[in-house]
Amino acid sequence: MKRRWMFIGLFFLVVITLTTTNPSKEDYEAIFVHPHIKSAEIFNKSYQLERINFFLFSTYTPIVAEEHGKTYLGILGNFFPISDGQFEYPKWLELFN
Repeated sequence: MKRRWMFIGLFFLVVITLTTTNPSKEDYEAIFVHPHIKSAEIFNKSYQLERINFFLFSTYTPIVAEEHGKTYLGILGNFFPISDGQFEYPKWLELFN
């Protein structure tokens, strides 16, 4: 019984840690978008950022001129690439659109 409560407590600790360290859109843009480029008028017209929030982690895909860029997984305050490259949108993310 004691071991069961320990696992439940550990599970809630992991969930709380993942939820509080889930990076935001501003965190993504601070790392991947240069401040001088972000203020450019042409950039603002052709750039969008698609964020799918799973509460414990998020995915970020920049859309430039209606083409999807490299998709990143944001978890524990870090970003990890999950698509192979330019203009390839992960098929499993289409389920959430």
